[in-house]
Amino acid sequence: MSWRGKAIGGSIGSMFGPWGALAGAAAGHVFVDRKNEAQNEKEALRLLALAAGALYEMARADGPYSTREDAVIRIVLGELNQQLGAALRPHELAYLIDDASRINQCLVRLGTSALKNPSLARIAVVWLWRVAVCDGGVQPQEVACIDAFARAANLSSAEVQHLSVAFCRRAATVSDATRQAACATLGVPYQASADELKGAYRALSQKYHPDKHAGLDPDIRALTAEKFAQIKAAYDELSGHETAIGGAWYAKQANTGMLAPAVPDLVALCFFCGQRNRLPPADQLASARCPVCQALLVFERELAEQLV
Repeated sequence: MSWRGKAIGGSIGSMFGPWGALAGAAAGHVFVDRKNEAQNEKEALRLLALAAGALYEMARADGPYSTREDAVIRIVLGELNQQLGAALRPHELAYLIDDASRINQCLVRLGTSALKNPSLARIAVVWLWRVAVCDGGVQPQEVACIDAFARAANLSSAEVQHLSVAFCRRAATVSDATRQAACATLGVPYQASADELKGAYRALSQKYHPDKHAGLDPDIRALTAEKFAQIKAAYDELSGHETAIGGAWYAKQANTGMLAPAVPDLVALCFFCGQRNRLPPADQLASARCPVCQALLVFERELAEQLV
């Protein structure tokens, strides 16, 4: 496989951030490394069709297809279409998106197509994360879709976790199975927010705290103590990362481009696409996202310093 097309495309795409570099490299491979014009067009259309079907499959993984998911899919495919030299006109791209539900098993087929193009495989993981997070927390079914794509594309779990950091704060620190088990212990949904976790932990702690059962039979006290220990372990598992950093989030300040403590109303640049965003109230900082690329807007200092 020639490196020339990926190098040219990656250089152009890098002007649009790390995701643009990946997309540009994939597009460069399609258009420069493959010299036959007819073949180029066929490859571009096939990639757009597979991407549309894969993103639709991801959107349906956790339930009905939402308007927010539709909007993000149209943005992602519009970006890809431009990277591919406007292979489809706007109305043709709209038709493709509307018909995406008719394309079968696209996640695995897209992964198989990306086997010989690692740049395409990585940027496709980014597309999938953007759709997964756009309508709230990530569901187990969505993680399973990304894992299925990664297996087909021969991407390691380490690569998938690395790419998830921009979108899913917990994905790189708590495994899917661990999170499911911990959420079940606390009786909260998989995508529970920090406030929901804290509320469930407080309620269960008050119910099962050993001091509440001091006058009961020793066997019952032992059972409640064990339950209390399980509840505390589950809460520590789910919130330990956030507790460890003490809520000290950092953002990229818009007027200087430098790191600054994330505070409400600060105008910050997205680390990945450069979009200007005003940060929300303090209790929403950890989950604040860029409306353009769906990436998180604040990070712990060590990671933020790597992203600047």
